[in-house]
Amino acid sequence: MSFAVNQTHVSAFAKEGIVKLKGAIDADLLQEIQSCWDWSVKHPGPFATGKTTDDQVFFVDNGNPDARSMYENLVGSTSFPQIAADLWQSSFIGFFAEEIFWKKGNAGKTETFWHQDTVYSPWGGEHWCNFWIPLVPMTGEQSIRVVRGSHLGVMYDGTTFNPKDPTEPLWGEAGNFPRLPDITADLERDPASWDVVSFDLEPGDVVVLHPHCLHSGGGSDPATLPDRRNIVLRFFGDRSHYSDHLPSMQGMYDHKPIKSASGGYLKDGDPYRPVYSPNLIA
Repeated sequence: MSFAVNQTHVSAFAKEGIVKLKGAIDADLLQEIQSCWDWSVKHPGPFATGKTTDDQVFFVDNGNPDARSMYENLVGSTSFPQIAADLWQSSFIGFFAEEIFWKKGNAGKTETFWHQDTVYSPWGGEHWCNFWIPLVPMTGEQSIRVVRGSHLGVMYDGTTFNPKDPTEPLWGEAGNFPRLPDITADLERDPASWDVVSFDLEPGDVVVLHPHCLHSGGGSDPATLPDRRNIVLRFFGDRSHYSDHLPSMQGMYDHKPIKSASGGYLKDGDPYRPVYSPNLIA
């Protein structure tokens, strides 16, 4: 199935950092994506968090090496790379990785804390995007929420995702990033304090957002959304580069050197062209 990107989509993504592509996925592709999601849940990777074996689920998996070929085959058979190219007018599109979300029961009621993906990864530049794909119907409050235009703004420190302190700094003094504001608390006091955009979604829709956007994900709801499922596919284009903005520290976000398609390893400012990711629109 092909999907036509128009100028409204291009302008919205460039200005706001987020755009909804209604009906971009047909029934056959949706079934294929669901099958990939099912496989990922049954075969969690080394970075997975949470359990999937009972009625209380808050599960996230990210970039499972064993799933790489499956997701490469998936995206290669879709119009997703061309959609990204059309949104950016880019001649190169690479696939980065997948991310799996499953929230169910009381454990899944917890919202994903506000954050920016770029403070966890060595990514820089305009041409990065997350294809956020719902597998069940969701309201705007239950799906992905973004601070409008924040992809053009400051990079805040990451969060440790500590339930007792949702803005606890990930890097602290080592990173020299400003502390993440408590957007949830601000919105509770004043709903107009942040310009938040979100969309009601149906399976078949895609939300494309820049990973530098401040964003948060909703939780499950026993009455209206008992089983919240979605998948994220990440792409990069011409104006993406390797950025050496992260501190060197031991732990989950201690990123290893990345081999470059042109030889050697990626360095600060190099076009983001890892050896493992060919041009999907060549």
